Amino acid sequence: MTMSVQAQSGEPPSQQASAVHIVQRSETLFSIAQQYGSTMDSITHANGIPDPRQIYIGQRLIIPNGRKWNTLQDTTPYVIQPGDTLGSIARHYHITWQTLAQINDLLSPNAIYVGQTIQTPANVPANMILDEDGENKNEEAVASPSTNGDALYVVRSEDTLFRIALRHDVSPWALASSSRIANPALIYPGQELFLSHSESSLLPEPFLSVNIQPLPVVQGLPVIISAHTTEPVVLQGNLFGKEVPFAEEKGVYYALVGIHVFTEPGLYDLRLTAVDSEGQSTSITTAILVQAGTFGYERIDVPNNRSNLLDPAVVAAERERLNAMRPTFTLERHWEVPFHRPCVGAISSYFGTHRAYSNGPYTSYHSGVDFRAPAGTPVYAPAGGTVLMVDLLTVRGNIVLIDHGWGVLTGFWHLSATEVEEGEYVSPGDLIGQVGNTGLSTGAHLHWETWVGGTSVNGLQWLEDFRLWPEPAGLAVGG
Repeated sequence: MTMSVQAQSGEPPSQQASAVHIVQRSETLFSIAQQYGSTMDSITHANGIPDPRQIYIGQRLIIPNGRKWNTLQDTTPYVIQPGDTLGSIARHYHITWQTLAQINDLLSPNAIYVGQTIQTPANVPANMILDEDGENKNEEAVASPSTNGDALYVVRSEDTLFRIALRHDVSPWALASSSRIANPALIYPGQELFLSHSESSLLPEPFLSVNIQPLPVVQGLPVIISAHTTEPVVLQGNLFGKEVPFAEEKGVYYALVGIHVFTEPGLYDLRLTAVDSEGQSTSITTAILVQAGTFGYERIDVPNNRSNLLDPAVVAAERERLNAMRPTFTLERHWEVPFHRPCVGAISSYFGTHRAYSNGPYTSYHSGVDFRAPAGTPVYAPAGGTVLMVDLLTVRGNIVLIDHGWGVLTGFWHLSATEVEEGEYVSPGDLIGQVGNTGLSTGAHLHWETWVGGTSVNGLQWLEDFRLWPEPAGLAVGG
């Protein structure tokens, strides 16, 4: 699906007026659209913005009027799922996709994205059943019907595959698959397409369903992708230009992706490719929304006798060594949520805090969670896994790194002592080290990192019950 953003506010579009908005610090086009009950699409179009992610402080934006909608009084929210189209959602509510687009002030029929909340009708007046020209009637299909409701459609000069699919209430993926179209952008006048109205999955085979949670995706947190297929496949994903590996458990395919703290808010394409036993490859693409997280700021005063530890060459060499471990992905999962707390002690610094050292600029962020505790305090494994690395590093001091499976790793920095060896398997609650003050540290504490798919994420979330995630068969939730 090619999608743009629709935001909702509590004020009906009919009561909104055009306005000029001055962009403030930390605002995004999505957050501005939310303020006015408008859409990123309409604001982008009204202001001629080539890239919705590129706005700047002090920029003047025209917020256009929303479309008037006075006759529909009661609506209920609906969250867009992978495979949804305006046509499929509208069919469920017995209205046309044009009516649904008008309710939500969508400027184009494909202006939806996974995780978006749109308004759907609780009741629809009969005179609001509109065709794509705004008339109170449904457009008749230019197609040859068959006895089972399927039909052949002849492409016209103004057609696109997406528009044909929406007009005839079929999935774009299914239409491309049934018509054997390799590239949905390449259709031509006179071409015959097969319109299938069977009640099969909106996704092309072998996909049965795809679930992405939580939505919307937030900086500094993980996202889990689960997929059901009609047969065993080799499944691979791509997001942010990086490969996303999947693991299979009890017939369901899972992938976890960490969202970097500095990922620009906006829409990103997620592409999934399944290869069946005969080597047939099927791909689907959808857009997901990344929203800004909320992070603080802190300045670290480095003692003079440890300032040499900030030598860029030393920092870069150590980072490169750890980065080589980040892509680690093992197919067996040894973890369950919630994790065990790694040690006692109050939290002295939270994940994601933007940092500056001594008098320097805020160019980095805190990639873990700090627990303040006396030197020698026991440190425990938060989940099962295999010890990947035990070492003494210049900046991070004594460390232990554990691989929990499925791309989930946890690291423990500044230890005074380590109690495990590389290659050793640990169970939840096993002693792995002691709190210390080694490396670049201003006092005894445990720095605890959680990596998902090679990206640092907020480990505190893993200490909670993952109720914001689905509970598919095979993925244990609760400890």
